[in-house]
Amino acid sequence: QMKKGFCILMILCAALMVVSCDKTKSYTEHLKDERKAIDRLIDHEGFKILKHYPSDGVFKENEFVKLDNDVYLNVIDSGNGNRAVLGTTRVLCRFIANNIMDTDTAQMMVDNLSSKYNNIWGFPTEFIFGYNVYSGDSRSYDPDLFVGEGLATALYHVGEGATVKMIVPFKRMGSYFQSSYVPVYFSKVRYTFEK
Repeated sequence: QMKKGFCILMILCAALMVVSCDKTKSYTEHLKDERKAIDRLIDHEGFKILKHYPSDGVFKENEFVKLDNDVYLNVIDSGNGNRAVLGTTRVLCRFIANNIMDTDTAQMMVDNLSSKYNNIWGFPTEFIFGYNVYSGDSRSYDPDLFVGEGLATALYHVGEGATVKMIVPFKRMGSYFQSSYVPVYFSKVRYTFEK
């Protein structure tokens, strides 16, 4: 009798698990959704994906290179040649970040770069190159959530004062985006180094 009750319980549990699994997507499904979203953005914006980093370091406006960590990079201005030092350089970063998940066009999430949003997002976010986590005083400030490997990636290729565009998959973003499976299209990022 006990065994039979246990069996029914197990079947019920299994059934419940199947039902609850339907609601939550697997990691693979999130990756597929992201792939679709990135492809849609590339298609919609007419971006051209290069096989290799341009030998002269010069990108056309619509050209991106897919780096080894799956971040897509377009360099608008490579900066002054002064490179960030791993684990040392404090980077002040301003950017326009867009959500591309469930939309054909990029939807702005944060803009601490254009002056028209200074009343909401007046300050840069900061991180130490290589640690790639927000490194300032604790505060509740949206741009700080965007700090992660992705935002720092361009600094392996460009210097101080550089301006770039990037498409960053969620696994290269900070923890907030990793846990919500949201990739980010940075339509403009500007780096300055703290003196």
